[in-house]
Amino acid sequence: MNVKIIGAGSIGNHLAQAARRMGWSVTVVDRDPQALAGMREQIYPARYGTWDQSIRLATTAEAPRGGFDIICVGTPPDVRMEVAREALAERPRLLQLEKPLCAPTLEGLEGFLADCGAYPELLAVVGYDHAVGASVTELVSLLETGAIGAVQSLDVEFREHWEGIMAAHPWLGGVEESYLGDWRRGGGAGGEHSHALHLWRFLALRAGLGEWKSLSAALQMQRAGGGEYDAVAAFTLVTAEGRIGRVIQDLITTPPRKIARVHGEEGTLEWICGGHPQGDLVRILPRRGDPVERLFARSRPDDFHREMLHLDDLLNGRVALENSPISLASGVAVMAALAAAYTGRHLPVAIAGIPARVSGALR
Repeated sequence: MNVKIIGAGSIGNHLAQAARRMGWSVTVVDRDPQALAGMREQIYPARYGTWDQSIRLATTAEAPRGGFDIICVGTPPDVRMEVAREALAERPRLLQLEKPLCAPTLEGLEGFLADCGAYPELLAVVGYDHAVGASVTELVSLLETGAIGAVQSLDVEFREHWEGIMAAHPWLGGVEESYLGDWRRGGGAGGEHSHALHLWRFLALRAGLGEWKSLSAALQMQRAGGGEYDAVAAFTLVTAEGRIGRVIQDLITTPPRKIARVHGEEGTLEWICGGHPQGDLVRILPRRGDPVERLFARSRPDDFHREMLHLDDLLNGRVALENSPISLASGVAVMAALAAAYTGRHLPVAIAGIPARVSGALR
């Protein structure tokens, strides 16, 4: 595979290392030469031990165009749609967009989705990598085999203090220096921890609860420099089957707490991200009988490697896009929820020119 990664920040480094772990050719592009130098001299060696000389670095002006199997867009959310539209013109086989898909103002989203309609063979995904992790795959398998009977409700929490996020961005002096401290640009708890909304929807669908049909949100806002962000975002969701659940995302909790709890007629399933020093835990808590706990060893780089393995499955036909946990449609659905929470805007059911597999998420 030949891979282009746009953006040399934290995510760009993770994606590059994961793609190289697959043995793929990697080109990383950034408009800022200093960002490329920081990747080569600081971020990548600090995380992975040494710089990988096979990775090609290029500024936007000198970057090659065309001939890539995969293009990954790891820019800030508020400019991602513009960059993604340019990437589409290169006709990659697969386009990977980081999360959240765009800013919750939705600027540029409709135009990008309309452009996607011109490329019916395109595979497009959004980087909610937890949904393709080994522990979540096990959780879904337990749901689908009826381990806890009919599911009654579902809760997901992604709570992590800014400290953990900023540790991955040591070149920043504070959240106000990037999009992270401004909800309008895709930052704050809603955007940064939108893994929780995505995971809730994914699990609800796999548990047979149906698509979410209504949402209410409460946001605890704070100011940072010239920006404003939600330190806490709390969502109550109702599915097509009338089941109610909740999502909590915050930037104030330490130590981090990232969990999913699925409550069924015959017991409860728990997923605990980082619940063990070696990785994630899945717990089966039956109404009768002894609890069962399973450990899934992983490190943070493993998350991105699992995502690359999934992209390989998509490209080689082992997984159909409509069955992918991280399809573009799932990312659009999360943006619909965030837009409703922040701005009260609701996406239309369908937009002309968008493939049905995408427009189905616009509710």
